[in-house]
Amino acid sequence: MGTMGEILGIIATLGAVSAIVYGFVKYLHEITQRKTKEREEYLNSFNMIVSNLTSNNKTSQLSAAILLRRYLQDTTGSTNLNSEAINVMSSLARVLPTSVFQKTLVDGLAYGKDLSGFDFTKTNLQDAYLGCKKGEILMNTTELYLADLSYALLENIVGHGIIFYRSILLGAKIKNCDFTDGNFVGADLTNVVFTDVILKNANFKGAFNVPEAISSKLVDGKYPDGERVTAKHSSTGKSIFFSMPGKTAPNAEMITNEYRRLLSSKGYDVIYYYRDLYPSYGQFSRVREDIIRSVGMVAFGLKQVNIHSATYRPETEEKAEWNNKWLSTPWSDIEVGMGLMKGMPILLVVDPDIDYGIFDNALSECYVATIPSTYDSKELEKNSQLKEWLSKL
Repeated sequence: MGTMGEILGIIATLGAVSAIVYGFVKYLHEITQRKTKEREEYLNSFNMIVSNLTSNNKTSQLSAAILLRRYLQDTTGSTNLNSEAINVMSSLARVLPTSVFQKTLVDGLAYGKDLSGFDFTKTNLQDAYLGCKKGEILMNTTELYLADLSYALLENIVGHGIIFYRSILLGAKIKNCDFTDGNFVGADLTNVVFTDVILKNANFKGAFNVPEAISSKLVDGKYPDGERVTAKHSSTGKSIFFSMPGKTAPNAEMITNEYRRLLSSKGYDVIYYYRDLYPSYGQFSRVREDIIRSVGMVAFGLKQVNIHSATYRPETEEKAEWNNKWLSTPWSDIEVGMGLMKGMPILLVVDPDIDYGIFDNALSECYVATIPSTYDSKELEKNSQLKEWLSKL
């Protein structure tokens, strides 16, 4: 009996152990299934957000751009989609025009904290904020070849060996960054502002409009000092150049006068040409001189030429028939071109019937603001486009 009792005891023990093992295996299986399900849901959520980025609904686009930021903060575990989110942002920003959506999307890059080694070649980073109020963002050897960072704010970035090769830094503000061994070769530094930036061994060979405080110390194109640098271009005053037709209808003249009054009230000296004020020779030189000493330009796209019937780009795949087509003065294309070469912010005041040349409504730049000529002059002070343009002067 004793032997039988021992056998039964062993059987009972084995049964208990089997039950425990079975329960444990089942528990692990359930955990695995739950994690698999959670990962699938996480991936589906990510894919849904990415899909909404290309939605025709602007609200959905903006929401998706904001929601995508959560994946930049997830840098651990099997569900890490940090790199995928950054690559989605950079890929989309290569084809996006400058807009609220574009800025919302690229501003989210700062949530990644570590952008080292990522490729932002030819990316539209106009007006972007790449920075961190608390802490730092890493951008060591980050590739920004041919990227457009016009009027961007770069703050608290550690970017050893960062590559700004041939990038556009027009009007950009760079604060408290460490760009040791940075590559600024061929970059456009027009109106850039450096504040407390380390540039030890940074290469500026072939860069355009390097601030004097930096260019004066370059040795074979490289900045030798390791101390923090503060440098900017000298101020050109507070003049605003008006690009406008030499002769306008009375209602159009009221529009130009209203903008002149508004800007004069803010302390700006408005360079306002009447036809009789143009010199009889050296016209380009006079205009160029006035634009150089200005900090901004307002170009008025007002009706000057009416084409009753014409063929646009005949014998090409873009052939189009023009009927009752309105154009502004061709001088604006020249003058705005001069202003853009200088890197000044441009405000376009455009008649709704004009959409050609510099007034083409498909143009998109963060430093070019547009207001319809029909906009209520009493509400100008509140206009967001005007405020944005003024902030860049």
